[in-house]
Amino acid sequence: MRKGTDLIRDDEGSEFASQEAGAQGTARATAEIGAGRLAKCDFSDVVVKVRDERNQRLSTVTASMKVDWHTPRPQPHSWSA
Repeated sequence: MRKGTDLIRDDEGSEFASQEAGAQGTARATAEIGAGRLAKCDFSDVVVKVRDERNQRLSTVTASMKVDWHTPRPQPHSWSA
């Protein structure tokens, strides 16, 4: 997973029955990570690269949110939707 220029590697990984199942599971996990960041007012993209046991890239899942501010940006605080 990438956060900005930082790479966060999951050495344990997860096993999936197929590439499609892997993409779906990764998409769910990516969305959950994004929701956690959003709660902290972090609007950065979440990018997760999926590789197989031979370290070959199978897919990349990206969750992003774009915020266009039409007034001065509010100060960070706890909030919920």
